[in-house]
Amino acid sequence: MADKLFFTKKEAAEVLGVHPRTVERYLLAGKIKGAKLGKSWKISDDDIKAFYEVAKKETAKTLKERAKAKEGSGADG
Repeated sequence: MADKLFFTKKEAAEVLGVHPRTVERYLLAGKIKGAKLGKSWKISDDDIKAFYEVAKKETAKTLKERAKAKEGSGADG
């Protein structure tokens, strides 16, 4: 990540590879920590990194669960 301390919603979306509206939904849901200053959000690079690590773990868990379910159902893909 860049040497930037805080990112806008749009910049965070670019870093995470998602739409800015998705970042806003994550902020409103508390999945990403941030501060709303006036009409704009400020998100620290540490908070983006923390969100990324949690999302990475959740994705791995979901993939394992899907593979296990597929094995249990006898489906061949």
